[in-house]
Formats: sequence, structure tokens, C-alpha cells
Amino acid sequence: MFRRLTLFVVAASAALAAEVAPIEYTLRFTDATSNYLDVEAVLPTEGRAEITVFMPVWTPGSYLVREYARNIVSIAAQDPAGAALALEKTTKNRWKVATGGADRVHLKYRLFAREMNVRGSWVEADFAVLKGAATFVNLADDAARSFVVRLVLPAGWATCQTPLRPTAERTVFTADSFDHLLDSPIVAGSPLVDSFEVAGVKHVLVTLGGDGVWDNARVARNLARLVEEQVKFWGGLPYREPYYFINLLGIGRGGLEHSHSTVMGADRWNSRNRSGINSWLSLASHEFFHVWNGKRLRPVGLGPFDYEHETYTHSLWVVEGVTSYYQHLLLRRAGFVTRDDYLSTVAGAFNDVQRSPARLMQSLSAASFDTWIKAYRPDENSVNAHFSYYSGGALAMLLLDAEVRRVSDGAKSLDDVMRAAYARYSGERGYTEAEFIALTSEVAGRDLADWFRRTVQNPGEWDPQPFLDWYGLALVTPPPDNKIAPNGLEPPDPPRAWLGADTRAEQGVLSVTAVRAGSPAAMAGVLAQDEILAIDDYRVAAERFTQRLGAYKPGDNVVLLVARREKLIRLPVTLGAEPPTNRRLEIRKDATAEQKARLKAWIGEDKSIALVPLIPRSEPLPPPPEPLQAPAGS
Repeated sequence: MFRRLTLFVVAASAALAAEVAPIEYTLRFTDATSNYLDVEAVLPTEGRAEITVFMPVWTPGSYLVREYARNIVSIAAQDPAGAALALEKTTKNRWKVATGGADRVHLKYRLFAREMNVRGSWVEADFAVLKGAATFVNLADDAARSFVVRLVLPAGWATCQTPLRPTAERTVFTADSFDHLLDSPIVAGSPLVDSFEVAGVKHVLVTLGGDGVWDNARVARNLARLVEEQVKFWGGLPYREPYYFINLLGIGRGGLEHSHSTVMGADRWNSRNRSGINSWLSLASHEFFHVWNGKRLRPVGLGPFDYEHETYTHSLWVVEGVTSYYQHLLLRRAGFVTRDDYLSTVAGAFNDVQRSPARLMQSLSAASFDTWIKAYRPDENSVNAHFSYYSGGALAMLLLDAEVRRVSDGAKSLDDVMRAAYARYSGERGYTEAEFIALTSEVAGRDLADWFRRTVQNPGEWDPQPFLDWYGLALVTPPPDNKIAPNGLEPPDPPRAWLGADTRAEQGVLSVTAVRAGSPAAMAGVLAQDEILAIDDYRVAAERFTQRLGAYKPGDNVVLLVARREKLIRLPVTLGAEPPTNRRLEIRKDATAEQKARLKAWIGEDKSIALVPLIPRSEPLPPPPEPLQAPAGS
């Protein structure tokens, strides 16, 4: 029934769009060497004396108002005969055009495209990477219409790669809606391109910046294995069109999800060895998991999108926390890492959260709602005030997975919750936080509302013991490496003293970048941007501060000499012991056979899964499964 309804909605939307004239864009790269893109948009007026156009201010998946209209350096309007039309800017991202009775308006604007990241547009002499929100102006009439994009490529640019729908012309593409247009990045130039099929669907790895270093085919072989594992997890693919992994090298690590693609930033040296490939695959695993969790299974409010205003949700801990948990777990299940490697990753998650004072100040639910004002605007106090729904959410979801398994006596897991959520909520509307919590309880067979109140909806310490006891694990702090002197004259060194101030050494200046709440530095009155000059009247070289702290032990009283806005200040400090950040997960010696069986059910046998061979697959891919029910518009 749901599939028939979905197909009806898609067909009805397409029919409605067909009755309204499309908007046509022509993209020219006449001054690409100066990072300029020239856009001509042909806008139907439908007989109106005046039209209003707008440019998006943000892009889905990156929750910050980016003000893309600031990159428009010139804009003008003409009628079909070339006569100028009156154009007036009415807000930061809107313009009003008097049509003069013309049936079409030709809007011409020049963009400065120099944002080489996963959310902006970049144009230079050899290539272009275009993101919809940062590129396209649209009519503000809310009409359901289609779009045509035509690229005029410079000489030497070989191809366009995009999830937009291709036409008979290799540089002309179409989109069914503005959402589709903005959800479809475009790469033009001469990138590295390799493809593979999984479940009968083509997947394409498009890489810019390889520069003879990046082995695209080698990475694609490993990526195919990862995609197979995720398809196995969900039970099928929710699309039949090609999917694009757009891989931008040399711009820093990051990713942004789209329905039929992802844009990733990575290190061009990642393909040279297994650890580098696994690091890249970890990012790809995260972004590809969003195909289901985030793009189709999504919170209420995150689609259809309001591209001019913030859209709020308390549920990014589902979108990003669940995804961050599975990005590593599915690497393990696909055989890229050993059990010990994975347990080390989990221990690192515990350590990262313990290192964040913000866990005691902000809940994951509140962090999600506040993402527009905190997550993408870090400052000196972010370490204390913003709890990451990525790393914090991943650990919470690991604990939730164990809790679902525990209360259901191993019959259910978070895997079952996510598949049930997809089946129920991947349609037009999405889910609320309360609905996701209720569904989790339903699948687990136990009311987990109190667990969510403690772990997700309120700040505070989390109790890992139920997780540890379920699997027979222990979080242990390794003993210090210091050993007694061989001649027996000297005892081991005491633990290193801890100040609790993050610092940066730059050009001989030692500056405080953040002060962690509750730390010795915070209690002594150390502030961000203080310059540390000396400890106990002895000058401290900027690059040797950590070494100098090693000469002290917890409980020592010292005096810091700092410069604050040119004034010298002495601050008495009682140094402390750093909270444990090097804990590791170990299987308890007294773990029962039942606990070991649960551990095996979760992450498999110890060191029994071979690493993926870096050779082409010799066996055929399995036949494509029935695709998952795709929501309207996908």
C-alpha cells in the first residue's frame, strides 16, 4: 500500500511539474582562472508583472546560515530581446524583477566560487565543483517545477559527473524539483573516475586532486566491499540510479551527504597503504550510511527544506550519532579491521567523551537543537558548552545497542530498530524524537523512555557498566610506563601533572586556547587568550610547555605568570591529575561463555576476519535484492 501511495505521489508531482515551465540554467566558465562562474537563468513569468527570486542561505546537512548570496558579485535582468529590466534587491538574498510583460526573464549573475569544501562551490582553470545551494537562484513562488542545467565546458575539460538526470547531450542535465537540484553536486573537468556495481546499481568514485598519488581503482575495489556490507545491513538499495562518491583531495577531512551522492574531503596519500584506505573508508562509511539514515529516514523538519531559514530538530543524535556508531561497526563487519582494532576504537570513544566537560552541561537532544548557533561556531568555551552529537551520539548509540540487546535477552538490537524506523518513517513526514524513542521501546519489548531521559535528553555522566557486563568487557587504565631504575636506586615517576588548559605554540608565543571547566586552570582563573610566560618565575619556552609540566606532579602548588591584554598577572595554581583518557577495553578474564557469545554476536570472532584483498573480486556479485521502499522524491 505504501509503495502504491509513494508512486502515486511521485507521479502526481511529476505531472504538476510538467504543467509549469521549467527554469533553465546555463553555466559558463569564461573567467575560471579568477574563480568566477557565470550563470544565466531563464525564468518563466507566467504573465506576472513582477517576479521575486532568492538564493538559499544554507545547505542541508551543514546546519549554519552560510549567506551564499554574498558570493554574487554582479546581477542583471533582461527580457528575451536583450532589453534591460528593472531589478531591485529587497533582502540579503532576494531580488525583485519587473517583467515588463515578458513571458521569460533572463537573469544573469556572476559568482565568486572559491570555497573548496564539501558545502561550497569552487571554480578554477582546470575544474569546477558546484554545490546547488551555493550556485542556483530560484523563483520564490513555491511552484512545483523542473529544472534544466546546461554547462558550457572550457577546452580540455573532459566530463561532467553528477547525480542530476542526464539527457542525450553530455553536458545537459535535468532535475525534477529544487530539492533534487540542490541535492545534486556537479563535478566538471578531468577527474579520476572508476565504477562498480552493487545490487545491480552503478556506483561511481570521482576523484579530483589525485595528482599521480591517489590510486582510484584500488580504493574503488575496497569501497565496493563496504557498499555491499551496508546494503546487507539495510536489506537493499533505495535507489536504482547511479550513486556518486565525489572525492576532493587536499582540502581537509569532511563529508556531506546527498540522496544519490556524497562529497568528501580527504588526504591524497590515503590510498598508499591499508591504514590510509581504512581511514578514508571510515569517512565513506559514515556518508554512505546517510543514504538511509538522514536522507530518507529523517526527523520532521529536515525535508522538504526551507532554504532561507533555520529548521530545528532535537534528533540529530539519531542522524549523526547512529551513523557515527555504524560507520566503524560496519567496517568491522566488512572485515576491514580486527576485533581488537574495533575495541580500541570503542575505548577511544569512551575516552573522547570523558575528555569533554560539555557532557555535564548539555544533552545530546539540546546539542541537536542548538546546532545552528553552537556546532558550527566554535569558540574558546565550546569544549565546555557544546556536547558533540557525533562523538557523544556515537557512544550513546553503542550503549543503546547494548541496552536493546540486554532487555530483549539478545533477541533484538539497534540494527532491528533502524530497519523498523526506516520501514515506518522514511516517507514524506519523518519522525519526532518521541516517536523514535517509542519505536525503540516497541522493538526492544521494554519501555526505554527513562534510559533516553538519562542518556539523551539530560546532561550528566553515563554508566557504561550494563554495556560492559553484557559483553564481559572491562574499561581499564594501563599502569604508567615508568619503571624503577635498573639499579634500584630510583622509584617510578609519579603521574604527570595536569593544568587543564588547551594551549597553542605559535612563533614563540604560548597562548591558552580553551580552559576546561573544573580544571586546575579554571579554578585558578586562567582565561582563554592568556599568554603563559613562566612557571614559578622560570621562563617557559612555548614549544617546551608540556615537557616543563612533566617536572611536576599532581598536588604541586605553582605560580603561573601570564600576560593578559599586555598586563602581567601571577596566578597560583594547584596542579591536578588528568582524567583518564587512555583507557582501553579488554575481555575480562572471568568472562562467561554466554558473555563471549554475546560479544561474538555483536562484532564477530577475535582476529578471525581477514583484511579485504586489494585485488579485483573474482566471484560474481550476488543478485540484486528487492529494493527498500523509497519515499516520494527519492
